[in-house]
Order: sequence, then C-alpha cells, then structure tokens
Amino acid sequence: MQAFSRITKIVYPATTTLGRWLRRLLLALGLVWSVGLYLYQPICLLPLLVVGAGLLLVRRTGKPRLLTGLSYETLLWGLFLLSVALFQILPGPQPKKWQTPWERAPQFTIEGNSLTIHNLRDFRYRSENDYEPLWRTESYRLDAITGVDFAECHWDGMEAICHTMMSFTFADGKRLVISAETRLPEGETQNSIAGLYKRYGLIYIFGTEEDIFRLRTNYRHEDLLLMPMKIRPERARDMLLHFVNLQQEAEQQHAAYNTAANNCSSGIMSTFRALAPEMPRRYDLAPIHNGSISRILFTYGALMSQPNESYDELRKRCYLGYDISPDRRESYSQALRDIIQHGSPQQ
Repeated sequence: MQAFSRITKIVYPATTTLGRWLRRLLLALGLVWSVGLYLYQPICLLPLLVVGAGLLLVRRTGKPRLLTGLSYETLLWGLFLLSVALFQILPGPQPKKWQTPWERAPQFTIEGNSLTIHNLRDFRYRSENDYEPLWRTESYRLDAITGVDFAECHWDGMEAICHTMMSFTFADGKRLVISAETRLPEGETQNSIAGLYKRYGLIYIFGTEEDIFRLRTNYRHEDLLLMPMKIRPERARDMLLHFVNLQQEAEQQHAAYNTAANNCSSGIMSTFRALAPEMPRRYDLAPIHNGSISRILFTYGALMSQPNESYDELRKRCYLGYDISPDRRESYSQALRDIIQHGSPQQ
C-alpha cells in the first residue's frame, strides 16, 4: 500500500498550487461520473460494497498497517479507478424487448455486387407516435451508386448538436438512408445523462427517406439539411459496406450507445477515417460537437458546392426546413432534391 501511495504521488505531483487544484478538479469530475454510474447502473454497487466491506474488515482485524500511508485523496482515486473498471466490464443492454422503432435489426446478404437488406425500415406515419410498422426486404446494386448525401437534423434551434445520417442514391432511383440511433428497451425514455452509462443499445437503422427523413421533417418538425457529397462510386461502395460492418458488429457485440463516445456520428466519422486515414486526429472528437462535421467536409472539398460558393451559402441552399411534400409520400425524396436544385421558401 505504501508503494502504491508513492506511485500516485509520482503520477499526480503536487509541486505547485495549480497542480494540486487541477488534480483535485479531475478527481471531482471522476467522482461525479462515478456517482452517475451507480445511479444508472445499480448492479455496480455490489462489487463496490464488497471492496468497502473488505477495507472495513482489514481495519477491524487490527491490520491498519495495510492502509498506512494512504491519504483520503488516494482512496478516492482508487474508488474512481474501480468505477472505471466496473464500467468497462459492464455488458451492453440485452433486454427482453426493444421498443417498436428499433425492435428489428437489419440483416444483410451480399452476393457479388448485390446487397440485400432484410428488415429495411419503411414505417407509415399518421403522427410521430402513431404509425404502421413496416419492415421489408430490398436489394441494391453496389456498382450502381450515383450519389451520397450527408444529412443533418437540428431541433430547438441548436446548431452545435444535431442528428447525422447518410443517404445513398442508386441508378434505378432507389434511396437508402443509414441512421445510427439510440436503441431503447421497452419502458425506457431517452436521457442524455443516462446515455453515458450503457443504458441503451446502439443500432444502425437502414431505411427509406420516406421513413427516416420524413418522420423528422413532417412529424417532429425538425430542420433538415441535405448536402450532396463529392465522392467516387467505388469509394461510395466502400462507405456503404463499412456501415454494414458497423451494424453487424454492433449486433454481435451488443454495442451500447454512449452520448459522447458512441453516438449517431461516431460511425460516420469512423467511416471517413477508414476512407481518409490521413485525416487529422483532432477530428476524431467531432462526434461530441457533431454540428461541425459538415464544415470539416466542406473544408476538405468533400461536399459538392457550386463555384465560389461559401460554406454558409451551401448550408442555406441545402436547408430544407420541414413539412416537405406533406400530402404525397411517394414524391417526398424528389421534393427534397427540387428544393436544393431550384430553391423554395421554407419555414
């Protein structure tokens, strides 16, 4: 124990007042996070109680020398490290039942250049919470991708945070949306704080624009931006297959959603990383403030802009608002592109 105490003093030197306060601030943040862990994952309290009982037993058996040299601060650091270890071994959620929008995970069959998606989501909505669940099977030609769009959805006037999605267009007119979403167990409601503690699953929904986009624009009244990407067909194919792999891994590993570290944009940035490994490492933090991703793409020429068009002008042109083609579901996707190409007054 004395050796451990000496090590902590080396790792966390207290030679300056600033160093002491910084160390204490980090410890305070770690303990706040630990409190959240035990609130949202009470099962982690059991090993914590076992460790606490062990320390109490050591004290009562007259062997306090085992704890000699350990300050309260060192013990609190030990508590935080124990919390981190418990979080790491905590499995992702495996509930008896997922809520309806996420109850079926997409399954894939790849034969040559053909990708068949089972459990493709194509819900029919009467309102946000009143819908007809529809899951179907659809095949796509991987060598027939003609376009890829990067999508942002904003709500409550927030610009720094948004929901990000990708949409693939094929030569036969089909469109496929990929949306990484919080997979909620039955009876759960989404909470950003709880999302830090493996309460929810992570799922990559493969669906139609008439479902994934239209739900957000026409029924939730969120602001949608749809920005065409500048990408070669073979790279678009690799991007789509990367998302397929991400969903397969998420399903096999019971991946947990994490508000900061594994959210709707983490997979998108990992895809960009796979296609452009030279991308600066600082951009790996973009999922935390994912409203910046489109600016990154524009800066590196990955968005299809018009000659001399600025980033702000591009966003204004690709801003679609909401209540798009409200009466004709079958013309929704075309209505989106007409707005981008010709412009139209939006809400």
